[in-house]
Amino acid sequence: MYQVEHAEMNGLSDLDARCRQQAPRLVLVDIALISPERVDRLDDLRCRFPAIDWLLGWEAPSMLGLDAAIRIQARGCVEWAASAEQFAQSLDAVLAGILGFPGPVLQALYLSVLRLKAAGGPAASRAISPATRLTAREDEVLSLMHRDLTNKQIAERLDISVNTVKKHLAHVFAKQGQHSRRRHLV
Repeated sequence: MYQVEHAEMNGLSDLDARCRQQAPRLVLVDIALISPERVDRLDDLRCRFPAIDWLLGWEAPSMLGLDAAIRIQARGCVEWAASAEQFAQSLDAVLAGILGFPGPVLQALYLSVLRLKAAGGPAASRAISPATRLTAREDEVLSLMHRDLTNKQIAERLDISVNTVKKHLAHVFAKQGQHSRRRHLV
């Protein structure tokens, strides 16, 4: 049985005040409501309240969500469309002190960590400027590339041309200071 309290916040300062007031065991945050610039503030909250575990809610895994999960050391995540059973499994895992991430998210997180390491380590993730952030489509193409799909297969899956896939990959490589697929597949 869970004691769930729903609280709408107008900002992270409201969340900070609530954490000071009630010291919750777990906080579920809708990552779609947190701008990339505010993720550092979430990390600050996590540092100030180390006894609180963080669970992220999202529509679907995204680079923003994965980056936030790593930066705030979230213990799990749940998709809003998840079944009640899947939601409970994530809660149970986090409350038991283990990670509450579905398998595909763990894989994506691991690949994200590898990309951060290849780009210069964890400190590099904090210094990502808007010009170097990947767009949703670039992230999608990169994710499919990491699954060893060819440009043609990626194009078919996303219903775009092979040339568009190549352009997205060229943008990704340029943003990450790389020149080819080879370095991404290490």
